[in-house]
Amino acid sequence: MSEAQPAPALIAEATKRAGVIWITAGGRRPRPVWHVWRDGAYVLTGPGEQDVPGLTASGPVTVTVPSKDTGGCLVTWTAQVSRVEPGSAEWSSIIGALLAGRLNEAAGPGAVSPAGRWAQTGNVYRLTPVNPRPGDPVR
Repeated sequence: MSEAQPAPALIAEATKRAGVIWITAGGRRPRPVWHVWRDGAYVLTGPGEQDVPGLTASGPVTVTVPSKDTGGCLVTWTAQVSRVEPGSAEWSSIIGALLAGRLNEAAGPGAVSPAGRWAQTGNVYRLTPVNPRPGDPVR
């Protein structure tokens, strides 16, 4: 990373307010992605969900947050990617917010809940800003 990472407070505030962020992963072109912010950006992928090629828990990605007013780049930050394991405490703490973000999400065939389907065929990833400044927590 050639430029310094923005302050964690700026990353958190800008990303919280953005309905969509752009993720550049695995050397591919940037992709618009909806997310939920909870001490990091949580992204849902999988069949019937948003496709983010190259997004895996194996390397950092670039996150670009657009301005709601102009659509231009408000802030860009680097994130480490980790997969949230279904059934984990982290999964339980974020799945409700993801469901709320998908207001139009209905139960699938056989009345499988969206959360159940995501656990079986989807992935939830947490994007955590890297290199935060010491003593400056990400909120």
